[in-house]
Amino acid sequence: MMRHRRLYHPSRVPLLAALIGSMWLAGCASTSNVPSSPSTPEAASAYTQLGVAYLERNNLPRALNALDRALEIAPDNAEALQAIALVYQQQGESNLADQHFRRAIETAPGYTRARNNYAAFLYQEGQEEAACNQLEIASQDAQYDNRTQLFANLGQCYMALGKTELARERFKRAQQIDPRNPRGYLMLAELEYSQGNYAEAWSPLQKHLQLAGPSQDALTLAIDIAEARGDRAAVADYQRQLSAN
Repeated sequence: MMRHRRLYHPSRVPLLAALIGSMWLAGCASTSNVPSSPSTPEAASAYTQLGVAYLERNNLPRALNALDRALEIAPDNAEALQAIALVYQQQGESNLADQHFRRAIETAPGYTRARNNYAAFLYQEGQEEAACNQLEIASQDAQYDNRTQLFANLGQCYMALGKTELARERFKRAQQIDPRNPRGYLMLAELEYSQGNYAEAWSPLQKHLQLAGPSQDALTLAIDIAEARGDRAAVADYQRQLSAN
């Protein structure tokens, strides 16, 4: 009897988040970008951009200082709130991160980037159900730039909860939005294979390989599916590719 390949546990896989978007920052910010008047809305925005620049460079102490200054000027600045939440998340300050993510989305409920990042934080903390809830809300924003990735994240989140049908639906939704994004195809193939649906697993895997090229994970899955289907020629072909990869 063919033994099914054990499906990786999705809660061990980082939930991808659209962290710092290029719309926030064009090039590196510096203190010269801060207006001479230190208490204007423009100053809060400049300090936020400065904090994001430091965050991108992983200079967390300086990022924290700049973002603290932004929030002193504008306590309800949602961009600064979510950026400082990311800093706290990286520093392992989970309670502070959670508080600031919540404040960001309470201040600006339509701020999808913050909600997506909050979902990634919740997922990392093992709160998969709460993460799925946040992603479901975020997925309603049809104008969100990274909506394809968001639906792939949502599918992964439902996989962690064992909600197979919901996961399948979200992966397929990701494919509808952007048929050329490879991540959802691989995860859907993993999902179908774990359920013994070998024919259904084969097609999305082939699409993933076409879009992303061979990788160790994809080729290993291809070998497993080919073995389950009794396709010895495909097994040999993918084993050769795996050896060469």
